[in-house]
Amino acid sequence: MVIQTVSQKVITAMNIKTIYEQLPQNTFARISKSYVINMSQVTSFDNNTAFIDKYEIPIGDAYRTQFFDEFVIRKLLSRNR
Repeated sequence: MVIQTVSQKVITAMNIKTIYEQLPQNTFARISKSYVINMSQVTSFDNNTAFIDKYEIPIGDAYRTQFFDEFVIRKLLSRNR
């Protein structure tokens, strides 16, 4: 498993499910079998892709509804603060 941060890549033997379960659920979202993203870093998205700056990250069919629900709710809540 490769973890990409702003400044480095980290390689670990842990699987994505284990890593995701240890991350703060109010900040990170699983968007496919292969990707967990920091929601605050999403710069835009369409129906099939989340964009973080120049990176295009595919949104899996099984995760799409949850991603959109969580992203929209978080954006609306952050606007009302």
